[in-house]
Amino acid sequence: MNAAQSEEVSSQDRGDQAYGLGRILAISDGVYAFALTLLVVQLVVPRAQEGSPLSTQLIDQLPAFFSYLISFAAVASTWYGHHENYRYIRRYDGTLIALNLASLMLIAFLPFPAAVLGRNQDQPLAAVLYAVTLVLNNLFATAMWWYASHRGRLIDPKVNATVVRIRLYRTVAGAAVFLLSIPVALWQPIAAEVVWSAFLVLLFVVRRR
Repeated sequence: MNAAQSEEVSSQDRGDQAYGLGRILAISDGVYAFALTLLVVQLVVPRAQEGSPLSTQLIDQLPAFFSYLISFAAVASTWYGHHENYRYIRRYDGTLIALNLASLMLIAFLPFPAAVLGRNQDQPLAAVLYAVTLVLNNLFATAMWWYASHRGRLIDPKVNATVVRIRLYRTVAGAAVFLLSIPVALWQPIAAEVVWSAFLVLLFVVRRR
């Protein structure tokens, strides 16, 4: 194979990789958008009736509103981390696709435990189900980034090693926080929600910096 043919093959390979990564991002963004939209389904549209004023019905739904806000922030934060990771990923393979799909499966599932939590805020099992879902999602996100970045397997070779470590530590931190919140959820579900909220706010502040 001469130099011109080699360059043509290389160019075609880069085009195939770019096309494949584009497909991965397209389905990922679609699932994230669907999950963010589906979260609002848990909120019941109230109807004022005699003996049940609108204000009372809205107040009764405060746990569901709180669950919605936490879940929206959690999905949005995960999407942002996914978006940032793929800024550095230049190639893909079957393993990366599988890990990405596993993470998306949990994102698509999240509206269910969010609805369960919103309607059963005082039940430890509801909070545990929610925490476990986010633990697994963060673990798959961690595995995906580790697999792509280990020894520069699928990422841009120019990416600084510090950036690789920071991005890994952030996803590990997410899994650790939700995992450690499970005993708190068993003790007091609302306390676990406060922990999640504080972590998501802290994560937002850190990313802004």
